[in-house]
Amino acid sequence: MLGLLVAQSTLSIAGCGASSSADRGVVNQNADVLRGILLAESAAAGTAAVIAGMWSGQEEVVVEATGYSTPGVPAAVGMHYRIGGITETFLVTLLFMLAEQGRIDLDAKISRWFPELIAADQVTARMLAGNTAGYIDYVNVKDWLDRLLADPFSPFTDDELIQYSVRDGKMRFSPPGSSWAYSHTEYVILGQVIQRATGESIGSLYQRYLLTPLGLHDTQLPAGAAIQAPALHAYMLDRGSYEDSTAWTPSWAMSYGGLTSTVRDLGRWARIFGRGLLVSPASHREITAPARLDLRSNPPALYFAHGFIYANGWYLQNPDFNGYSGAFAYNPTHDLTLVVVATKNNAPAIDPAAIHILRKLVSYVTPGSTLNF
Repeated sequence: MLGLLVAQSTLSIAGCGASSSADRGVVNQNADVLRGILLAESAAAGTAAVIAGMWSGQEEVVVEATGYSTPGVPAAVGMHYRIGGITETFLVTLLFMLAEQGRIDLDAKISRWFPELIAADQVTARMLAGNTAGYIDYVNVKDWLDRLLADPFSPFTDDELIQYSVRDGKMRFSPPGSSWAYSHTEYVILGQVIQRATGESIGSLYQRYLLTPLGLHDTQLPAGAAIQAPALHAYMLDRGSYEDSTAWTPSWAMSYGGLTSTVRDLGRWARIFGRGLLVSPASHREITAPARLDLRSNPPALYFAHGFIYANGWYLQNPDFNGYSGAFAYNPTHDLTLVVVATKNNAPAIDPAAIHILRKLVSYVTPGSTLNF
């Protein structure tokens, strides 16, 4: 499946109580054990390559690469790859930074920028950031997927993506703000709202507010399908054969989810995002709170916040984008970061693999706070 955050589209809070283990405070971080888990689970899942890292605070515990990028070329920790929905943590941070500067009003109706869009007179940027607006997710529209698989190198425009969602004049739920459902469409619209409100491209905003100040030199928003060298190659089976999908168009999520990065850059970013170092305490509390208002007074152990999942003490992202499966997790209680990227071999046993590997790593690292997702 090609979704950036496929699993989030069916996120349910039913039966997601927190761990009752008495050792919730235990943290394990033996580098040799972590490597052993990584290698064993990578092999069990049927991966071509896996790159992973763990950090305690700002200290690197382990960073490891296994497998191959292309035949004869081993995977390496410095390789760049598409991070898919992890970009949503950048997008939401940027949104709240701009709001704090008065450059965008989180509660203004988006009809200011999309006067012809269905329900735009009821939808706000705040709703889009939390996926509570109700727009149908275009990745669930059959002819969108048919077009992508028929010619995976052909680009989409944001307007085309939005039209797949709204062309029938229907919303997933109504009125906007009354429920929650993950929707790539809403992040496409949000990226456009930010650009139209500021008069700047999302790439230039990322660069000026996030990437350059933070020294994330291995993180970029490419203009096209190219990935900064050295690139980790990805592979897909969706078209009936095992093929290199590295150069497949990222345009179906480029306006918000098209960043490329490395495991080490994401290891740094996870802590910055997870601790709210770029926004006010009030903004950080909102970003990390449930997007659904009815959950905020008594948040469960599993919920969608703003651009990520909260899962039993971990802030989590699990992108699956053009053959790259990823897992990105930060634990604010213990100040821990885990990042995984995986690509698949020609007969994967577990796909996507990265979230599976992350679950196994978390079970060792914080046995009292295992992932309930």
